[in-house]
Amino acid sequence: MAGAACASALAAAACASTAPHGDLSGTGWVVESIAGEAVSGPTIEFVEDRVSGTGGCNRFFGGYQVEGDRLTFSAVGSTRMACEEGIMRRETEFFAVLSQAQHYRRDGDRLVIRDNGERELVLRRGA
Repeated sequence: MAGAACASALAAAACASTAPHGDLSGTGWVVESIAGEAVSGPTIEFVEDRVSGTGGCNRFFGGYQVEGDRLTFSAVGSTRMACEEGIMRRETEFFAVLSQAQHYRRDGDRLVIRDNGERELVLRRGA
C-alpha cells in the first residue's frame, strides 16, 4: 500500500511539472499600458512554466500557471536596483498587477492581464 501511495505521489508530481501553460509558453510581450496609463519599458517572457522580464528598471523572474482564462504568478523575485522616481513608481504598479493577476485574454498580437482589482496590463507581442 505504501508503494502505491508513493507511486501516486510521483505521478502527481510529474503531472504538476508538465501542467499546461495555455498559449503563453514561448511568447514575449512588451507592456503598452498599466491601469490605463501608457508606458514603455516593462516586458514579460513566458518559457515553459517560467516567466521573466523587466519592470523597466529591475529584472524579474518566477513561475506562472494557466487554467482556462486564469493566470497566476508564483515565487516572483526581482533585482533591487534604484532608478528614477517615475520609473520606480511605474515598476511598482507593474509588479502589483502581476502579483495579483487573476485573468488573461489574448486578442491577436495583444495580451491583457487583469488583476483582482480590475487593473489591467495591456501588452503587445514582441519581447
